[in-house]
Amino acid sequence: MDDPAADVTGESEPTAAEVMLRSLREYDVEYVFGNFGTDHPPLLEAAARIRETEPDAIPEFVLCPHESNALSAASGYAAVTGRPQAVFVHVDVGTQNLGAMVHNVHRGDVPVFIFAGLAPITHGDEPGARSSGIQYIQDVYDQDAILEQYCRWTGEYRPPADPDEFVARALTLASTPRQGPSYLTATREALETPVESTPGSRPITTAQPSSADERTVDRLVSMIREADAPLVVTSKLGANGAEASVEKLVRFAEAAGAGVVEQRPTALNFPRTHDLHVGFAPREAMDAADLVVIADADVPWEPDTEPPLDSDVPVVHIDVDPEKRHYPLWDFQIDLPIRADPGATLAAVAERLEAEGGRDDGEKWHTRHEARLTDRADSLDEQYDSGTLTPEVLTDAINETLDESTIVLNETTTNKRTVLEHLDLDRPGSYVSPYGSGLGWAPGAATGVKMAAPDHTVVALVGDGSYVFGNPTASAWMAAAHDAPSLTVVYNNSRWNAVRTSTLDQHPDGSAAAADVPESKFDPILDLSHAAHVVDAHTAVVDSVASLEIELQNALDAVDSGTPAVLDVRVEQ
Repeated sequence: MDDPAADVTGESEPTAAEVMLRSLREYDVEYVFGNFGTDHPPLLEAAARIRETEPDAIPEFVLCPHESNALSAASGYAAVTGRPQAVFVHVDVGTQNLGAMVHNVHRGDVPVFIFAGLAPITHGDEPGARSSGIQYIQDVYDQDAILEQYCRWTGEYRPPADPDEFVARALTLASTPRQGPSYLTATREALETPVESTPGSRPITTAQPSSADERTVDRLVSMIREADAPLVVTSKLGANGAEASVEKLVRFAEAAGAGVVEQRPTALNFPRTHDLHVGFAPREAMDAADLVVIADADVPWEPDTEPPLDSDVPVVHIDVDPEKRHYPLWDFQIDLPIRADPGATLAAVAERLEAEGGRDDGEKWHTRHEARLTDRADSLDEQYDSGTLTPEVLTDAINETLDESTIVLNETTTNKRTVLEHLDLDRPGSYVSPYGSGLGWAPGAATGVKMAAPDHTVVALVGDGSYVFGNPTASAWMAAAHDAPSLTVVYNNSRWNAVRTSTLDQHPDGSAAAADVPESKFDPILDLSHAAHVVDAHTAVVDSVASLEIELQNALDAVDSGTPAVLDVRVEQ
């Protein structure tokens, strides 16, 4: 095999840094989203040296002015492609600057390879030895501990071990269900060490879960035949192999006459105009269900003082990890836990139901679906008539602009349900949202999504708090610098609405409520279009229904021409 990666051993042994970079590319990592520091010179030198003669032998470096944007971009890329990318950050402080985005990729099961250097441990002439007093300050006892509980694997590369093995192990465990981040560290001395290695010499193989066994499938078929109104609750099913997963759920729902509700969806799991789609509120749907099948949903319904189901309604949970071991507390009552691939299991059940002639067509769910659409239309008519620029009106206007090429990112927080209810998305892969609660994901993620899907229009919908947390100057620069224009629409209600509603929920008659929770307000109001002026972005402030349509079209025209766009829309709650 005439492979340059296979000939990097012998008299001119490569450094561990060179092997690491070559290995990443051999294992199909296309990009390093990097925020670099004094721990990275061995990698930067190795990259420059390789690029002189073999520019395609290593991943492309994507500069990111802030670490959290780097991880968000990598997660956005993985959401579209399913392939983990690399994120390089600077020792302990860069690791900490990844912040809440680590929480998001952990809870959202997003594969990613994170590398951070360690402070050098030697003095003097050793390659990579300490050269600055700051390297004493950056030396901590246990850098891995910063991310350990969020990662599928952590490790430190130490010579004379083979760095290719460490890269392969990190990527394997990041890609194994349940997917998530891996974290590798190394000192400068370790990275500068010559090693004998063959990058890409190990297979990245993961044991993919299969369908439930035949006996369990038989039991599920019997339970569905006995039910009048089966209901599926899902959150992440469409995030893994989007087209195939959505097709499996559609096939099951139609064969079983089952309604489908998406609870905190990270992806489009089921076509939202399909007449078996019954919304995004499990409790509202469950009052009509006599069988509930949870398929890849970590939190299947919002907790409350009363369970959402009668005790005689069976609950089936199909998941690769039905115990939810990453959650310290998980007390949802399950009658039949099934450790298996949810999509494959639903497809197996559907095949059996189809072979036996199927069952009723789910008329009860059709009626509910139509009722939702009627209520939505009536409510929108009232809001348009009043001339009020509400989140519903804004989302409806955005809905009118969508086509088959659009990918929507949703980080609107307290308006997330509104966005879900008013966007008529059907195409697998057309919707991406974080599962965690770390705000600031969408501005950086939009760059990764656009890089992964350059022929699609990327529209990121964010709350004002999410936009500020997303380091908007850094995200604007990334979009412009890496030719990844997207439209960001800020639902600007000039407050942390989640803080306000949570306070009112817990203390409805308290002093904070009487004062309208002043700590939740931004006063004076922020001009959130301003941050994108660090590059030549298209921006506008929208404060009326009358100007909404034209400003949306102007912004989309700008994106089509290659210019990032930000609309600061002043909505009324």
